[in-house]
Amino acid sequence: MTPPEYVRPTTIPDALKVLRGGTALAGGTTLAAQARHLTRLVDLQDLGLDGLAVERGQVRLGAMLRLQQLVEAAGSLPGGLIDACRLEAALNLRNMTSVAGALIACSGRSAVAAAMLALHAQVRIEPGPDQWSLDDLLDRRHAGLDSRLVTEILFQIPGAMAFASVARSPADQPIVCAAVARLAGRVPSFGVAVGGFGERPILVQQAELALAAGDPGGAAQAAREAFARAGDAWASGEFRGHLAATLVRRLAGEVGV
Repeated sequence: MTPPEYVRPTTIPDALKVLRGGTALAGGTTLAAQARHLTRLVDLQDLGLDGLAVERGQVRLGAMLRLQQLVEAAGSLPGGLIDACRLEAALNLRNMTSVAGALIACSGRSAVAAAMLALHAQVRIEPGPDQWSLDDLLDRRHAGLDSRLVTEILFQIPGAMAFASVARSPADQPIVCAAVARLAGRVPSFGVAVGGFGERPILVQQAELALAAGDPGGAAQAAREAFARAGDAWASGEFRGHLAATLVRRLAGEVGV
């Protein structure tokens, strides 16, 4: 097997050039299984994309920031996001996994992706720069990122945020997870996401509208319906729907609804 070409650009324009026909290397935790099919690896670690800034209520996360760095910044970031980061991976993997890599490679069982969705996070993408919602990125990541580069993830500090999950063991990926955030400056003023099934976690817009109307029971019912058909080898849709409803109702109380 011929090893892939290795390139380590130092500027974003140079990175965009070599990404044509290449594969971005961030933490590398998801690339091992693809190694024999790769022709060019583009190492992103010299692009300066590992910053973390909190300014005027907005959080800016560099795409190459490691999940463990989020955990270590717990005093500056929402507690629900920190809880999700700890659940996403064990310490050694958190030290390797980049924020953008975790989101782009996520499955429906990703706690971090669910938490970021509830925050209605945005992503900056080059060339452009373009700004997409994380919801759009998760829909378009397999076809819309060819020769493009996620550089930053942004979100507003929420008024309150809570995250919870149910799994077969405390360290296992969730059968169901949920995140609820109370958000200022947007309508509706809540973010609700559930995960644990499928290709990606999902926003539950009807639950967001219900919480904005002061109706946690309606939000719970919307979460139940969102997972009513979410059955697989791990759990039935009925069970997942029940768990999603229970978690969203509980978290709504925790954020003050």
